[in-house]
Amino acid sequence: MAEKEGRYGKFLACTGYPECRNTKQLGDGPPNLPSSEPTDKTCDKCGKPMVIKHGRFGPFISCTGYPTCRNLINIEQKTGVTCPQCNQGDIVAKRSRQGKTFYSCNKYPDCKFALWSKPTGEKCPDCKSLLVMALGNKAKCSSKTCKFQRDVNASP
Repeated sequence: MAEKEGRYGKFLACTGYPECRNTKQLGDGPPNLPSSEPTDKTCDKCGKPMVIKHGRFGPFISCTGYPTCRNLINIEQKTGVTCPQCNQGDIVAKRSRQGKTFYSCNKYPDCKFALWSKPTGEKCPDCKSLLVMALGNKAKCSSKTCKFQRDVNASP
């Protein structure tokens, strides 16, 4: 076994890689990430308590009966903005496969509205599309054809 360092700290790894993939974590595991936090929810499939865990796409709620019960609930990061396309869902933050944050309606696949920039919740005075955050403390229109832009601190 050889001592190596990865994104979660130091670990021991077998020197016979790739034939042997044995590893052992040294220390307490990932820094600043607790292994699981208890919640007051119970699993609707098996009745066991649910805990908050941290995965590669962020925090989620999982059943303590894993691996026999694989029930999990995604924790949505709401922005407080209603979807302008369906007027029913909320705009939530999500992560793409490449790890980039985007904002879309939580009613997917019924509503396919999505943005790459965080919406402010205000409407464009010119075309009535959503305003999104831009570089340099500015808000701009989410429509590609509209060129409206203003400072965030300025009143609408």
